[in-house]
Amino acid sequence: MVNRQTILESFRGFISPKTLAYPRQPSVPPDGFRGKPELDAEKCVGCGACAQTCPMGAINVTDEVERSIRVWYGKCSFCGRCQDVCPEDAISLTSAYELAVFDKNKAAAGIKIEFESCLECGKKFFPARQLNKSFERMEPILKKRNVSYEELRSLDGVCPSCRERPEEFSKRKLFLLNFG
Repeated sequence: MVNRQTILESFRGFISPKTLAYPRQPSVPPDGFRGKPELDAEKCVGCGACAQTCPMGAINVTDEVERSIRVWYGKCSFCGRCQDVCPEDAISLTSAYELAVFDKNKAAAGIKIEFESCLECGKKFFPARQLNKSFERMEPILKKRNVSYEELRSLDGVCPSCRERPEEFSKRKLFLLNFG
């Protein structure tokens, strides 16, 4: 049998509830809440640092015709390591927390990044944005050493298999000797 005190407490709860009315009213997460990770396709260079540091393996990088980076929300522990390690601030944790879906394929988001074509054979071999960003960062050093952008581009715009050819190897060796 239910006692009188329990019934009174129940009625007080109806008058002034002590819990959130979450399903009817949206719950605003507090400052610093780590929710759904989002990739910024404009900023991402495709380096894959986020996938390498993810302890849960929630971020996958696959290379086919282009580089594909996907975040699987069902595996994510929202630790924020991907956000911390990204050199371009292309991944950030939002305050979104409602991630339940019926279809597993919708529990992921991703971006695709085009590959650079080899200057010798035309084979796609490296994320173009990452290569361009590295050249951009090298620009002050190139100016200091009086090396042209085109000269560096002609050496680093070559795929690994073309680099192993003797004539390419000797060009790179000569460049590195003069550059160092």
